Amino acid sequence: MSPSSVKASHPASNAPDPLGRDDPARLLRLEAWAARALDFDDVLVNLERHAPTSLGLRALRAIAPLDESGTRAALARAAEALALERAGAAPSLAGVADPLPPLEAARRAGRALEDVALVQLRLFLEACGRLGAWLREGAGAAPALAQLASGLPDYQKLVARIDEIVDERGRVRDAASPLLARLRAELAETGGAIERALKALVARPEVKAVLSDLATHRRGGRAVLAVKSKSQGRVPGIVHDRSQSDQTVFVEPRETVALGNRQAELAADERRELERVLLEVTRALLAREDEIREGAERIARLELALLAARYAREAGAVVPRLAGEQGADGGLVLRAARHPLLVEQQRTGKLAEVVPIDLRLGADFDLLILTGPNTGGKTLALKTAGLAALLARCGLPFPCGEGSTVPLYDGIVADIGDEQEIKSSLSTFSSHLARIKAGLARATNRTLFLLDELGTGTDPDEGAALSEAILEELLARLCPTLASTHIGKLKEFAFRNPRAENACVEFDPKSMSPRYKVLVGVPGESSALLIARRLGLPYRVCDRAEQRLKRRDVEVQKLMADVRTARTEAEKVRGATERRLAEVEAVAREAEERQAELARKGERLEAEAQRSIEDRVRAARARVARIAALLAQVPGAQRQALEAALGELDRELSGAAVSDRRQAFLDGLKKGSFVYLPRFKQRVAVQKVDRERREVKVLLGGIGMTVGFDEVTSVEAR
Repeated sequence: MSPSSVKASHPASNAPDPLGRDDPARLLRLEAWAARALDFDDVLVNLERHAPTSLGLRALRAIAPLDESGTRAALARAAEALALERAGAAPSLAGVADPLPPLEAARRAGRALEDVALVQLRLFLEACGRLGAWLREGAGAAPALAQLASGLPDYQKLVARIDEIVDERGRVRDAASPLLARLRAELAETGGAIERALKALVARPEVKAVLSDLATHRRGGRAVLAVKSKSQGRVPGIVHDRSQSDQTVFVEPRETVALGNRQAELAADERRELERVLLEVTRALLAREDEIREGAERIARLELALLAARYAREAGAVVPRLAGEQGADGGLVLRAARHPLLVEQQRTGKLAEVVPIDLRLGADFDLLILTGPNTGGKTLALKTAGLAALLARCGLPFPCGEGSTVPLYDGIVADIGDEQEIKSSLSTFSSHLARIKAGLARATNRTLFLLDELGTGTDPDEGAALSEAILEELLARLCPTLASTHIGKLKEFAFRNPRAENACVEFDPKSMSPRYKVLVGVPGESSALLIARRLGLPYRVCDRAEQRLKRRDVEVQKLMADVRTARTEAEKVRGATERRLAEVEAVAREAEERQAELARKGERLEAEAQRSIEDRVRAARARVARIAALLAQVPGAQRQALEAALGELDRELSGAAVSDRRQAFLDGLKKGSFVYLPRFKQRVAVQKVDRERREVKVLLGGIGMTVGFDEVTSVEAR
């Protein structure tokens, strides 16, 4: 199931959200990370249940990619929080609530905070002090978290000021002001006088006989008696209300009207004094609003780290390492990665299993072309890679295995899906191009490109040509790129470009179901004919299609020699080759002296040295080929001279890698032999050998391709 079909819901908060998900600056930043195409908000919704406080919920909803230093700090905090969570040593967030919405509402409206809001704010300030002390005490075990306490303000005086005004239940204290104390004392005295007067009145037999009940009721803040309607005149006073049956009227007896008026005056004076007292303390809090905001931001970062830890434990996620760090692999390396929305489906029982995928990009190659049948998981793989990069940049963990690394990309360009831009009158193909154009305008070597179904929506030949040109441009800019496609010519593209690689999604031909696994280094097949036969399409139709397919030229163009250098670089390679061969010979001599045991070691070292030599020579010839490709722009006479010089250099390089062992290997090549292709890190069988052209035909990932002798070796990578 595609993660784009997974939609989660969460009750919307009615509280002001000044730094929430609709913040324009945040939306612009997320747009540069293709967050909408990657279903980022849906992922955040699934994380919301791990936020126990309103402050953490707002921080999560406001989360966006951080700068480089912020990313490193957030990931370090998440890793420390995960260790604390596993050890059962995470701190309590009791008392933490978001202090900013009520403060901002009070400032905008120019009114006092309510007493309940003051209690919540006091609890938050007290929690800041408690958590600050906890962070400082644990500085040795969690230094990144301890950094949050270094700038946490001291709120003790503010807490004491609030304690002077309200009690723990939120009631303003009598001692909050002398006037308030006097007014409340008079109110209590007046209320007692009214109660005594009513009791004396109810005790009269003539009055008791006309009452519906003997209780004192209140209507509009006034003390009244329930008098039977037919006897209303027997209790003189002011009628404040009637019952729904009209059998009872609520009368304020004239004996208590004056006392009631005095009580109302005192209550109004009390409300004014309460407002004054609360406004005074509100102004004191607003005077330190920046300090409170600073505390809220630091505690929010702490809660995000704890939230990340709780999610990591539940989802089996890890805090990925950043590429280039000590001990971390270079480039994007995802091991046993799972899409977060599918993990959520599994948690809720909607999905029985989530198949993890392994993916890499950026170390050995900058472009990975992903092929395979529909519904095989190509789009899922692209979204998984994009979300891993985006969540890491937000300081959040990702469901993947230990050893996963994520580069510090500066943005993501995602052309995923075929949504037509109807408002702009754009076709599907045009909308694809519009997104790619916008991405190229801001592309750097740290911009991750995710291109789904590249080249579709138009004439296949033109789509293939345009797609190749786009991929060449991305390679030239060193942009890390994951591209999925069904176009066969794009599968061949990786064979001709040293920084490009093929991959496929596995498909079970027997059950006609995807396995959702990604195999790097092997181009995939669309399996269209196989699926058509399985689905019962007439045999004559399938046979005719198969015959047409066979008539096509399925050989990939000869792999361009692994291009790299001119004569100067070639000389360096030759010198390095000689030095390495001398080392091998020295090892061989030592092996002869130590006989059998060291002989095996000598053979292994010689083979590894030969492999290194071959790799260096291929790199040199690649540069020669690249230079040769540029000669079309050089005038005729000069071009011929340069071509002759490059040809001579190429022949010299061809001989640089040939040793006796190598020559014996080449002489023994025949149909059925197995060779190793270093470029694709694959061991394949030879189908045909052409010694005149110095080429062999092999089958790689279901595609027949022809490679030169220089591209094959007997030494597999270890």
